[in-house]
Amino acid sequence: MLFGGKGERFDKNQPKQFYNLFGKTIIEHTIEKFILPNIDFILIVSNPKFLEETIKILKKYSFLKKIQVIEGGNCREESTLNAINFLKKLLNYDDIVLIHDGVRPFVSKEIILKNIKIAKEFGTAVTAIQSENTIGIVKNNKIIEFPNRENTYIIQTPQTFKFGLLVDSFEKNIEKICSFTDDSSVVKKAGYSLQIVPGSKFNLKITTKEDILISEFLLRREKDERDI
Repeated sequence: MLFGGKGERFDKNQPKQFYNLFGKTIIEHTIEKFILPNIDFILIVSNPKFLEETIKILKKYSFLKKIQVIEGGNCREESTLNAINFLKKLLNYDDIVLIHDGVRPFVSKEIILKNIKIAKEFGTAVTAIQSENTIGIVKNNKIIEFPNRENTYIIQTPQTFKFGLLVDSFEKNIEKICSFTDDSSVVKKAGYSLQIVPGSKFNLKITTKEDILISEFLLRREKDERDI
């Protein structure tokens, strides 16, 4: 689970994972979605500046699930690489690894379990939703192409892989790893096919302060569903 970013679009003074929503930080809301019988171990990749604060917050979950916190890298994919290197001594080739944005606290249990199922069968699983809008490819401030909307998807997380496949993909692209912005693109570049798992509009990535308003609505919705 990646919490390595600075989150400067959200708040220059406080990373968004520490923002408090209804009595819990965003990092807590996200972690709780992955405390499932199907998940054996949770690895948190943290911005080094906030490592101790992250460890302190997550201590409360140590009796529920094995959780480890390590330092992130200089870019997103370097943070993933740090996680891969840490896991090499713990995992086998066919073990399943889910990579999730730490600031997507509304991922559903169904999406998580579907990722695991598809990755076990095909080796890869990428959460995505079909675009409802027309997408324009822009170059030099001009639209140069309109791709077919039926073939255009918005990529989310989790992105899930057999561990050996993930290791191979990152080793093949290690020299240019920070040129990637997404784990599935590294795997695709290595020559592997990517299987889609249907995502959800509710699987929001909190990026700006405006996203907090949506997050508060989604938390109320989750609470109402639990109370039914």
